[in-house]
Amino acid sequence: MDDSVPVLGVNSDPTHVEEVEAFSNEFDATRSTGYLCAATVKNFEQVIDKILDGQLVPSILSRISVCVNSEQLPTFALNDILVAHPCPATVSRFSFKIKKDGLPCSPLVNCRSSGLRVSTAAGSTAAMLSAGGFIMPTLSQDLQYMVREPISPPAAYSNLMHGLVKSDESMEATWFSKEGFIYIDGSHIFHSIQNGDTIELSSKAPGLKVFLPPLLLL
Repeated sequence: MDDSVPVLGVNSDPTHVEEVEAFSNEFDATRSTGYLCAATVKNFEQVIDKILDGQLVPSILSRISVCVNSEQLPTFALNDILVAHPCPATVSRFSFKIKKDGLPCSPLVNCRSSGLRVSTAAGSTAAMLSAGGFIMPTLSQDLQYMVREPISPPAAYSNLMHGLVKSDESMEATWFSKEGFIYIDGSHIFHSIQNGDTIELSSKAPGLKVFLPPLLLL
C-alpha cells in the first residue's frame, strides 16, 4: 500500500476506562491503545462525516525502506525493524555507518550486542521507547536507531549506540554472524540474512497516508 489510498484506523477495542481502573490489579484490561486510530466504535460515524465534508485531511507517515545486498524488500516497516540473531541468547555481530549522498558521514562502528533496532517516528512510542529511546514528532521523516545491549563499546563509539538517521541519510549495516533475521513490525514478517550480507535502511519508502487523531498533530 502506498500514499495513494488514505487509511482510517478504528479502535474497536470495547474496553472502557472504568473497566481498566476496576480490574487493573487482576489482569491487563487495556488490550489496544489505538495510538494511530482517529476513530473509535463510538465516534466512527462522526469521523467519517468530517472526512467526507473535507474537515479532516490525512497526514503522511514515514516508513522504513530495507535493502539487502542492494535488493529492495517488498515490505516497508511502519513502526520498526529489528536485526538480530534468531536465538536471543546468541550475540549479534555487525557493523554500521551513516551515509549521505552515497558517502560515509559517520565512523564505521563495529558492534557485539543483542541486535539493532530502527524505528520510524510513529514507532518511536513502542519498543524503542521501552528500550530507553525518545518519542519523535509523529510526522518526522527521520529514523531513530539503537544498538540493543552493546557489549563494552569503545569510548569513542559509545555516543553512536543510539541516534538518528536523518531523512536525507541512510544507514548501511553489514552482518557478521552466521545467521540472522530482519524482523519487520513484529515477529510475523521477517527476512533471513547471513554472514557478509549488507543491509541498507532509510526513510526513502512510500509514505502511508493516514487520518490521525488530533492529539498527534499538535
